[in-house]
Amino acid sequence: MKQSYQYKNFTYILDGNHIVITDPVIPEPESIFKYYSNSKYSLDALKNSYLFATHPYSFNDSIDSSDLLLNFENITKERYVGFYKRFLKPEEFEKYNYNEIFEEDKKDSFLNIKKFFYEIFSRNFGLISLTTEPVNVLMWSHYSSESGFSIEIDKKCLINNLRKHNPDIKNYCFRPIQYVDELETIDTFQEGFSTPDVSFLYMTNVKRSEWKYEDEWRLAIYKSDMGIPFKSVYPGSTDYSGTEERKVYYSKDCVKSIVIGKYFFNGKNCGVLNEDKSFIIENPEFLELVNFLYENHNDKLFMSGELQKGNKFGRSVSRIEIEKHDENTFKLKDLAEVYSNLL
Repeated sequence: MKQSYQYKNFTYILDGNHIVITDPVIPEPESIFKYYSNSKYSLDALKNSYLFATHPYSFNDSIDSSDLLLNFENITKERYVGFYKRFLKPEEFEKYNYNEIFEEDKKDSFLNIKKFFYEIFSRNFGLISLTTEPVNVLMWSHYSSESGFSIEIDKKCLINNLRKHNPDIKNYCFRPIQYVDELETIDTFQEGFSTPDVSFLYMTNVKRSEWKYEDEWRLAIYKSDMGIPFKSVYPGSTDYSGTEERKVYYSKDCVKSIVIGKYFFNGKNCGVLNEDKSFIIENPEFLELVNFLYENHNDKLFMSGELQKGNKFGRSVSRIEIEKHDENTFKLKDLAEVYSNLL
């Protein structure tokens, strides 16, 4: 059954098995970028060619995709009771009189069922934050601390091969974030909404305009039963593990370039600087990452930095190669190809 919701200049549509968002003003990008900090988790994601589909509890913006955006005031008693009956085991459901609980929950703006509802459905979706911004200073500082890296992914390659590499994905949606000055709730049980899908689509796609600098495009994936990191928000809680992982795999051919941060090689992960400007890496984890870049992506490697033009500075990326002298000694070669937002 087709369902749709118009909010400002975005139209959120559920049409059969395909969930889409339309906005005639925003063209889809050819390349999208993912920023990473320098960590063992980032190395694992790069080596094994996957993106992590995050649960909203792990987002740095606490209201991004939050259940606070769902309005349950128009839920009927029939749907209220039916929801608990559907998702609770019979022995659990029979412990309480949900007709009475409905009236109590109504006085509290249905906070109890909304939380339960959100936890049930958030097991089924994961969100991957991507951007079209390769040289944005805030992106480099916020998401890689200038010492991490970013990968450029061919959007068409990623989307066209999504199901091939992830047979457990039931559905997906690639869309631009809708930035708004003020966040508003959505009536989850308004006329025409026979399922919560459109409400969840809206809820996971609106962000405050303060985040507009990120120019975020979001890939949402849907599976049957993924984990929930309850510990991220609730003291004394236990994480829900789920039966399916939140990893979304892609083909290595989809990687168009890798840009390392200006402080990717630093005193914490590199040792002595030799006379020929080669350096020794003693950190095993970082050594593994550098070797992986050298062996797999040396032909598409760049370094982030600053470019001065007159008395002005701008972010830049320059083409580099890694030279390997021995097992743990390396040197960077500048190939003199520079791209900057000043040019």
